[in-house]
Order: sequence, then structure tokens, then C-alpha cells
Amino acid sequence: MKIHVEVDPKLTNTEVTVRVPIQTAAVDQMVAAIRAADTTQQLTFSWHGENFRVNLTDILFFEASDHQVAVHTATAMYTTGQRLYELAENLPSQFMKVSKSAILNRTQVFSLTRSVTGNLVRFQNSHKQLYVSRRYYQALKRALEEKG
Repeated sequence: MKIHVEVDPKLTNTEVTVRVPIQTAAVDQMVAAIRAADTTQQLTFSWHGENFRVNLTDILFFEASDHQVAVHTATAMYTTGQRLYELAENLPSQFMKVSKSAILNRTQVFSLTRSVTGNLVRFQNSHKQLYVSRRYYQALKRALEEKG
């Protein structure tokens, strides 16, 4: 195995590229470990014209409406110019799409309730709630059960 480290001061986020002849469980574990080690990953969002750095672990969910994406934490709401699909491509595996217009942080889920009127997610230490579409309900339920 060869390891190369390049320092590029122009980068805003750490970038890791893994090149392998075949993808194995060991490679998947290594990538998961690298992602888990990057707990301080932050993104920049705006709120009332001011920019804020927010830890990914503090984000409850992303929600798109009216050509804008809202970023919800337990205590605040920010906005971002990125589209939801762009965020989905770059977020770690703890984030999961749960409807056409929402992505949630599985580590922040307190409860998932299924009812006739809709599938509702409640978050830890927050009054905020999010509806999960029927299409994504089973996948979210499985992912939460795996989490333990």
C-alpha cells in the first residue's frame, strides 16, 4: 500500500482519494474510519446576511422550499445557496434523503412515528419535526435499526 499526502493551502476542506484495484470490506471499513475521524467537519451557511460555520454533527436536517435550502440545527435555521442534490452528494453517510425535499442526520433522530396522516421524525433536544415520505420510510427505519 502506498500513501501520499499533498498539502494544498487553497483547499477549504480535507480531501481524501482512495484508489484500489477492487473494493473490499476492508476498504469500506477504512473509508468509514476516515469519515468518522473527521468529526469537526464544518460547512458555511448564512443567516440574516451573516455567514456562520456549523458543525455537521449539529445539523438536524436540510429542507428545500421556494428555491432555497434551509439548514436546521436544534437552535437555529440557516440558508445555503447549494441545491439539495449537491449537498446529498457531499454529505457523509449519516445523512439520508427522506423525501423529495429533505435530508436528515440519522444520528440526531429521537423518534420515528408512522401514522395514517404521515411518518413523523422528532429530533433530540429540539422541538423541530420532519415528515418522511412513504417512499423513504422503510429505508430510514432499517437505517435507524442498524444504528442501534
